[in-house]
Amino acid sequence: MNKKVNLKRIYHRNAYRICIFFSYDYELVSVVKAIPGVKYSGTLSCFYIDDSEENLKVILKSLKGQADIIIEYLTRQPREDVNPVNQEFENRNQTANGAPSKYKKRYSSVQFRIDERNGSLVVRLPVPYASEWVDELRSYHGSRYDCNRKEWLLPWSKLSVDSLADYFSRAGVEVDVRKELVDESLREERKRIGDEVRKRSLGSKALEGLEKMAVYLDKNRYSPRTRQAYLSMLEFFFRYFSDTDPLEIASEDISKFIYDFIIRNGYSAAYQNQMISAIRTFYFNSGIDFLKLDLPGRPRRSRALPKTFSKEEVSRILNSPGNSKHKLLLWIIYSCGLRRSEVTNIRLTDLDRDRSLIHIREGKGMVDRIVPVSDKVWHKVDEYIASYRPVKYLFEGQSRGRYSSESVYRVFKLAMQKAGIRKDVGVHSLRHSYATHLHESGLDIRYIQELLGHKNTRTTEIYTHVSRRNLILVRSPIEDLDVK
Repeated sequence: MNKKVNLKRIYHRNAYRICIFFSYDYELVSVVKAIPGVKYSGTLSCFYIDDSEENLKVILKSLKGQADIIIEYLTRQPREDVNPVNQEFENRNQTANGAPSKYKKRYSSVQFRIDERNGSLVVRLPVPYASEWVDELRSYHGSRYDCNRKEWLLPWSKLSVDSLADYFSRAGVEVDVRKELVDESLREERKRIGDEVRKRSLGSKALEGLEKMAVYLDKNRYSPRTRQAYLSMLEFFFRYFSDTDPLEIASEDISKFIYDFIIRNGYSAAYQNQMISAIRTFYFNSGIDFLKLDLPGRPRRSRALPKTFSKEEVSRILNSPGNSKHKLLLWIIYSCGLRRSEVTNIRLTDLDRDRSLIHIREGKGMVDRIVPVSDKVWHKVDEYIASYRPVKYLFEGQSRGRYSSESVYRVFKLAMQKAGIRKDVGVHSLRHSYATHLHESGLDIRYIQELLGHKNTRTTEIYTHVSRRNLILVRSPIEDLDVK
């Protein structure tokens, strides 16, 4: 038999693969393409499949009688047959035993430019770059290369940005993301005014006010993010009125500041709302009744319906992770309706196995609550703890500290990508889906309120708008029309 097929084990796309090399032959191509799970790599110029005993058996069975199969390379050290460009890139990413290690920075950062208005994502690779990055970019639908600008152009979506950023991050390459959301002239005007205001000095009264505000926020246990945002906004506000004692700034001047700086420069309603909250909190702490003070009202904000998944989509997401830790993380978020910060804050002492409960401590608004846990989830918890042996928190990072919210986000986005779901949503959609599915199953809205930790029932009632429980009973009036 003259036809020969070489099977080689190579580390490709962050996993070990069995690569199938042979001289072009139409019949062999047809046989190999029929093997379930086989893909073609333009970078390696071969077909490949995930490295497993089952896949190897399928390959041998499919090619039996079709060609001479050479398997001696399968017993060699992986990745020695990668093309030179990939070999140089991957050797830097590999430990002595052939497994990938944390990448030592040898490349400049990859630049992302996002223009949400035009729906475009521009990716500029550094020079030099690894050829497998090109293979990754080509795998995205609608991607194309601009030879003149030496940039890759892709349709923009939050999922594509997240998955590409995650791909380069796993390779140890920094990603520089820049958003182009407003007109260039407006951006320049914002920068000009901002730079001019920040150059102004802070008087002693303003500095004293910031110190008192910091103490007030700490004593009342404001979250670190809110604390930082309020103090930063107040500092800018005080510099804007640098010649005036903060307690003597008139309400008319504050209204003019809101209009001249925030509204005319196109800042969002959320930014305006937070600025007003910071100012009101400062005056309240200074002993001034802000209810009587004629400060600008809060802007009207759009109230969008929560974005949810169907039960079938949730199943695909929860089954996607191959890592048991990542799988349990998503299982608990959905099955208990938790926020990102709540799941990362679970301690081993919060698990009440006897009563099948988890104690959620210091949720939003510093409110504690308990949530029930199903037997199916407890089984996963027992397996995970026996395997990973966490010390303090249920989910811990490499340094045994608390798992970061950013890591939870990356786990969720990767699971969505593997599940083939292309919705522009965040981790919180699993919590939304939990509440919606509970309502669809007939659970009273007041119980859902307790499970989610909402202070007000009106917050929970939004899930009645996305639940299909009553919508499926609605009969469209077109059914009563004589139309064909």
